Amino acid sequence: MKSLRTQLSLGLTLSLVGLLTLQWAVVTFTIDHLIQSQMTARMQQEAEGVLAGVTVNAHGQLVLAPHVMTAAYQRPFSGRYFIVMLDQSKTQSRSWWDVNLPVSALKVGEERVMHVTGPESQPLLLLGHGYRKQQRTITIYIAESLVELQQSLRMFHWLYGVFSLLGLLALLALQRWIVVNTLHPLQQIKESLAKVASGELQQMNASGPAEVMPLIHEFNRILKSASQKTRRSRLAIGNLAHGLKTRLAQLQLLSGDASLESDAQWRHMVQSCADEIYQDVERELKRARLMGDAYTSQTTDLELVLPTLVATLQKIYSEKTVGFAWQHDGQPRVMIDREDMLELLGNVLDNAFKWCRSQVQLNISVQAEIHIIVEDDGPGSQASELAALLQRGMRMDESKPGSGLGLAIVQDIVQHYQGSIVLDHSPRLGGLRVTFTLRPGVQA
Repeated sequence: MKSLRTQLSLGLTLSLVGLLTLQWAVVTFTIDHLIQSQMTARMQQEAEGVLAGVTVNAHGQLVLAPHVMTAAYQRPFSGRYFIVMLDQSKTQSRSWWDVNLPVSALKVGEERVMHVTGPESQPLLLLGHGYRKQQRTITIYIAESLVELQQSLRMFHWLYGVFSLLGLLALLALQRWIVVNTLHPLQQIKESLAKVASGELQQMNASGPAEVMPLIHEFNRILKSASQKTRRSRLAIGNLAHGLKTRLAQLQLLSGDASLESDAQWRHMVQSCADEIYQDVERELKRARLMGDAYTSQTTDLELVLPTLVATLQKIYSEKTVGFAWQHDGQPRVMIDREDMLELLGNVLDNAFKWCRSQVQLNISVQAEIHIIVEDDGPGSQASELAALLQRGMRMDESKPGSGLGLAIVQDIVQHYQGSIVLDHSPRLGGLRVTFTLRPGVQA
């Protein structure tokens, strides 16, 4: 695969060569046409001057005035010639010497311009015109040598070609400098990517053209999102490992405690530790089920993901019938990472399904900010206890299984999107109301 620099250089080189070639052809044609037009106009004036000095005598013969035969027309092969024709008779300048150029009479007003070969193989521009004078038709031909003009044109074409070539080389050098400097930020981006891959950098700090900056910002967003997910995953694994380690330590102490003589008491304590271990493992498995086959995406279509999420929660809490209702303001698609949104809604709705009696409601408003409200008809919490619910590991009721990490995880996600979360009493359903605001355009 050709590099971008090679493709740009090749394309610009071909464009410059084609442009300069076209310019050379147009300029050459224009100058040739302009010079010939000027010569034709001047020769037309010469023909009219000759016509003014021509008369027809009483015998029907052409008579030329002395002023017509200038020195240029009398010197042989001078490069300036004329021919005057009356009927079948013909008079020509002495400069023709003994050369007889085959020409024909023209009608009145008829004009003819042609290139012919004259004396001593001179290239000539020949202009013929038909006039009417003294009730007779007179044809006058004026010819002029093109030798000096062609030599001048060849010199001009050669000089123009040389300067065009020098200009082309200068433009090629300039365009190479432009291409190299324009693509230099891409080299910086490549080096920055290598440092990210090696772990030297956490984010790409390279700057680039306006067309590339959205790609850099999106890549940095993905890196930051992946870092946040990795941190949350490590934290969840650490919490699970800590819980299991604590329970296993208790089991080791129980197995070596000689004071526990009653098998029933010993079995009860072992069973209690095993239940707690089961709850910890079940919590992480439930979290994985809620996430489903999550993948990295910057947008989330709630009409697609919510039914599956709610169906999973209804299976988890199948021991009670929960009526779920949700509404939005006509924009079910939100600019939030799908995995983040699933984890956020999964934890909040899981908490609502766990504590509700029979109803859970979800309201979503998507404007410049995203406002999400989750309410349930459960027992709720006292105002003094609401702030503590956001603390990691805090639970208000130890009678129900759980680790108290759900709302704390939600708070981490909300903070990631520079948002806020409020816990209060639901005036409609009587239970807990969770209100949080997300700013999708601003991420921590």
